[in-house]
Amino acid sequence: MLMSNFAFTVLAIAQVVSAYPDPISSDKVVFRQDSSGKLPQDADARSLKFQPWLDFDKDSCYNTAAIDLKGNLNRGLPTKSGKPSAGCRDPLRLFNANVYVRSRCNNGWCAYMYEYYFEVDRTGNGKGGHRHAWENVIVFIRDDTIFRVAPSAHGNYYNATNRPMLSGTHPLIVYHKDGDGEHAFRFAKMNEVKKVENWFNRWHVADLVDYNGYPSQYVGRRLKAARFGRTTHRMIDPIFGDTLKRAMDDVIPNFDPHQDANCADAGG
Repeated sequence: MLMSNFAFTVLAIAQVVSAYPDPISSDKVVFRQDSSGKLPQDADARSLKFQPWLDFDKDSCYNTAAIDLKGNLNRGLPTKSGKPSAGCRDPLRLFNANVYVRSRCNNGWCAYMYEYYFEVDRTGNGKGGHRHAWENVIVFIRDDTIFRVAPSAHGNYYNATNRPMLSGTHPLIVYHKDGDGEHAFRFAKMNEVKKVENWFNRWHVADLVDYNGYPSQYVGRRLKAARFGRTTHRMIDPIFGDTLKRAMDDVIPNFDPHQDANCADAGG
């Protein structure tokens, strides 16, 4: 049953995405650029294997680094700008982007939470919203196969599904304006797979940093302790397990969202 859920989506889009190689092996899909502002990639092969590919609707900001090598936190951007994507959609943001990941494995399952930082989240008229925003994608794995993907939307996971849009082992996720309100993640639609809207015109994957892979203890402590106004990342201990529980709903049997074990439990 696990494989049938995975195969359903892969077969449905195989002809559309076959031109896109695995992001780990091709710089035509992954645009990694050296920058003093972001952290160097430090994540294991399994985290990279299931990392989502992202696109961004034209009325949306790009994600970028939340903290730099010296431990300076991103100050974010003001909400009042005139339009939702003002000042946060230039290619420098993508060149300077990190994604942050934390995993939890037990009883044959692994959950990977991929966290994305945005400097601002503005409403449709560009006058409301809030400085700083975090959204995440949680990928549940069993037998080295994706079973469930849960993209966040303002802290909720109402788009979570066991039949996600995938390219190989990578969920295809779009950051978009949710109606007239603020922004959230959603799955790509079939007609968007070859019509990406970001500056590179390719699905984007930023340098991945594991929860225990920060370049120094100081940088790690700074980000883990930081509070970003009315929003923050969900990887920290007080809320990580509860967030996994909300994303898994009742469809991940025997997985304990509050207990760490060996990630090899999930195969691969």
